[in-house]
Parts: sequence; structure tokens; C-alpha cells
Amino acid sequence: MRKLIALSLASFAGFSYAASNVVQPDNEYVAFQQFDNEYNIGYATTSGNLTNGNTGGVNNSQFVNLEIEHLFNMGVWFDVSANLLTYYSQAVDPAVGSLGSTTGSQPNFGGINASVGYAFAVIPNHLLLIPYGLIGRNTNLSSYTLNNAGTTTNLTQDYFWTFGVGGRLDYRINDVFDVYLDQSAVYNSSQAPVTQGLAPNDNYLYTTTLGAKFNVWRDLQLGARGFYQNSYYTQSLVGSGASVWVPQSAVGGLVSIGLTY
Repeated sequence: MRKLIALSLASFAGFSYAASNVVQPDNEYVAFQQFDNEYNIGYATTSGNLTNGNTGGVNNSQFVNLEIEHLFNMGVWFDVSANLLTYYSQAVDPAVGSLGSTTGSQPNFGGINASVGYAFAVIPNHLLLIPYGLIGRNTNLSSYTLNNAGTTTNLTQDYFWTFGVGGRLDYRINDVFDVYLDQSAVYNSSQAPVTQGLAPNDNYLYTTTLGAKFNVWRDLQLGARGFYQNSYYTQSLVGSGASVWVPQSAVGGLVSIGLTY
């Protein structure tokens, strides 16, 4: 009897030890962390429309983007990206004659933006809903701010404080493919001087993004996204000196290569 009791206790202890050492998933987000814990470099191209209320033009641009993204075990998510314009072209700006130099009407040629949110696992291992807040600092140096500030304009003074909100639906298909839909609404508050008495080009910017991530081999990740943007200005910019154009809408795409961690 004693041998039977001792054997039973030994078996129970062995089973308990084995059960305690079974590898369990760290958290409910582990499947998504295969995609969202990553950093990458990307290259994008855009085509946009310019307007000042009574006339318009078009522009084309290219920019490089650096990004790091992380999803913590407790569900907190963050994404930080920095971008820099590498190419820009447009039709002759109406302000060029008054400024005496060739300038563009795209103020956002560089900046850094950070998003922080919380991920809700709507469908475990497959669907996340991530509401988030965003803050950033983006340049605001263009023919409009040059025309508005005159000789006082420079990179130190001419920028936007950017802040807003957004939401992302992240759908994990399997270990290789992940797609997401992102919608953000931000306010760009111009810090550029207005010595000429013209209205600052404060604006609301709405961006819709559809993207995909591909874990192709070990830690290597490829990405692609398309986006559409619309700008709405808080004050009328019509009649601003030489009728300088400002961005109204743009469509673009970005491809990236990076590593997961």
C-alpha cells in the first residue's frame, strides 16, 4: 500500500512538473507580434493636386521613410516614422515671379511622427483593432511660407506641430501574410511666421492607407501600402499675394524592406 501511494505521488509530481514546463504562448498578441515588431526602410512616390481656392496645379514627389513598430505583450502598440523628400516637381508656381526663385508648393518635405495606441484582439490570432493617438513635427517650408514670411523664413521656424487620432484594422491571414486598413485625422498647426499678414496654412489632413506585410524568410519582411490624403484649410488662402498653391489631395504608394525582432 505504501509503495502504491509513493508511486502515485511520484507520478503526480512528474506530471505536474511536465505540465508546468509546457511552452505556452506569452500572450494573446504573440501571433501579431510576428508582423508588428519590426523596423524598415521604405521608398514612396506621390501625385497630388494643388489649389488656393480659385486655381490649381499638380505635383509629383518621392520620399524615403524610416519606421519602427512594436506591439507589447500587454497590448500597447506604437509606431514611429521619419521621412525626407528626395524629389519634387510641379508646374511653374504663380509665386515664383514675386519670390525671385524657383520654389515648390509642397511644405511637407520632412518630419517625424509617433503613434501610440492599444490593440484589441477582436478575433484571436487574426484580427486586431488599434485606436491610437498621433503627434509629430513636420516641415512647413514652401512658396507659401516664403511669400508669407519674407526674409525671416528658415527650417528652424517653419514647421507644423501635428497631432490627431486614428484607427487601424490589422488582419493576420497566416504566418506569412498580414494586411491592414488605417484611417487617421490630424491637425497641422503652422508655426511659420506671418510677417506679411497672410493667413497661416493651418489644415486638417485625412489619410486612408491600405497596406500589407510579408514575412518572406526568417526575419526578413517586405511591405507595401497605398494611401490617399485630403487637406482642408482652416482659413481661406485665396488672394495670398501671388496666389500661391498649397496641397489639396494626393495619392501615393510605398514599398519597404525590413526585419522583424
